[in-house]
Order: sequence, then C-alpha cells, then structure tokens
Amino acid sequence: MSAMSARVRLAAAVLAIVVLAVPIVFGLVDGTTGTLVGLTFSGLAVLVVGCAYVVLRLLVRRIDQAERRLRKEVRTGPRAQLPMGGRQSAPQLPKGLVTPAHLRAERDHIAKRVQDITNLFEMVPIRAGIPPLGLWTASADLLVELVDRFVETRPTTVVEGGSGVSTVVLALAAREHGIPTRIVALEHDPVWAESTRRLLERHGVADLAEVRLAPLGATSLVDHATPWYDEAALGDLHDVGLVLVDGPPEGTGPSARYPMVPLLHDRLARRCTILVDDTNRPGDAGVVDRWRTLLPEFDVATLHLDKGAAVLTRS
Repeated sequence: MSAMSARVRLAAAVLAIVVLAVPIVFGLVDGTTGTLVGLTFSGLAVLVVGCAYVVLRLLVRRIDQAERRLRKEVRTGPRAQLPMGGRQSAPQLPKGLVTPAHLRAERDHIAKRVQDITNLFEMVPIRAGIPPLGLWTASADLLVELVDRFVETRPTTVVEGGSGVSTVVLALAAREHGIPTRIVALEHDPVWAESTRRLLERHGVADLAEVRLAPLGATSLVDHATPWYDEAALGDLHDVGLVLVDGPPEGTGPSARYPMVPLLHDRLARRCTILVDDTNRPGDAGVVDRWRTLLPEFDVATLHLDKGAAVLTRS
C-alpha cells in the first residue's frame, strides 16, 4: 500500500468518527430534535464523504498502477551500450523522468564544455565568429587537445583530413605562438573549401594555412575500395609532424579514413603525432586498430573526448 493510499484511509477514518459523533453531540444539546438534525447532517456528510472517498480511491489506484508500470520499464529497459574508452552512457529512462543522477551528469557535462571553450579561447585569440563547436564541426575539447600538441611539438608540417574550424584554430595558434609551420587541409567539397578559406580570411590568417581541394577518388591501396582524397594532393608534403584525421565523412564508405596512414607513412617526421576524431563510432575505432600494425613504433592512447578520440605518437 502506498503512502498516499494510507493517508486517504486515515482521513476517511477521522471523518467517520466525526460523522458518528455529531448526532450524539446534537442530542445532548437539544434532545430528540437535536438528534434528528444531527442524523440528517451526518447522512449528508456520509454521502459527500463517501463520494469523495470513492473518487480518491480511484485516483490512488491509478497512481499506484502508473508507479508500478514505471518501475517495471526502468528495471527491464535496454542496457546502455559502452562506447570506446569504457565509459558507460546514462541509462535510457522513460520520457519525462529526470533523476538527480541525470541532473548531476548534465551539470558536469555543461561545466566541462564551458571549461573546454574557455581553455581554447585562452590558447588562441579567436576574435571573429566561428561555427558552433561540436555539431558538424570539431568539438572544443578536440581543438584544445590539437592546439596543445601543436604548441608542444612545433611541427614543420601539419596535415588535416578535412577542413574547417580546426584549420583556423591551427593558423591562429601558429601566429600567436610564433611557430613557423606549414598547414595543409585536404578538402573534397569545393563549397566547404571556399567556406573555410573565407573563415581564414575573416580571422586574418589566410596566409598561414592552405585549404587544398582534393576530390574523392580511388586510391592505390589494393585492400581499400572506399574513395579517399586525391593522392596527387600529397605530392609535395614531407616532414609531417602533426596529422588531424577528421575526414572524409563517415558516409563515404567503410573505413573511409584508413588511407591517411598508409599513404602518408613515408612522409611522416621522426617525431610525429596523429590525432583521430570520432572514435566513438565503431568504424573509426576499427581504423585505429588497423593502423597499429602499420605503426608498431607509435604509442596509441584513447582520449575521453565528447566524440571519442585517439592519439598515436612517436617521440
């Protein structure tokens, strides 16, 4: 029996005692007439209280049924899947149910994002508009990781798979920290390439990064059928010390980002860092696993970022 049901029964008992006491009290005050008046009053009261009791009982029964159904749904609902990195996502509860644990998780997630964005703006002077971070663009925590490793290693050449906010942030970091580097972003979409170039110009760093148009096409890899950036775009690249793997898009095909390492392998610097985004997706996590055999001298680590990430380093 629920607490609400118990309270309803207690109230009914109290009212019953009052109803029975009224005729007695009226009888003591005014004899037979008082007793009749008291009985009439009690009869009306019983009728009203009885109707109210029936309504309340029906309401309590509905609430009890809803609570039992909700507990069953939570208990038997599907278990949350574990993303790469081993962190368990929040359980999927019935719509509208908010628990203190969910509120704390949301609070911590918001606090982390605020800190990531604050760190990013402290590391690079972003003084013009940029697209929203973390939607179709790189997340703030990935950009912080990218800039941090860029400033630490000061690579001669940087290569990006895909272009966008990351290209701008790298160029701003190069100017801010006085790093003489060459930044080349491979981009298959002419419209997006032009958009990134305009973004570089708006931030005054168009001379510090190149967005290189490289249409998707067949590669020279015999074990890879998914199109990748035109290999001709790699022709003049050498001593590559930092690689950001954030393209081509997942919809290109299976293991779309795999060719970056085998095709760039001979162009990598002795000290090199490869940062891979989106490893929460099984396809991109699988690409990193395939690279392990190609890069036995690299250390591989998982980064617990919003979209999942991995970093391969050779010191």
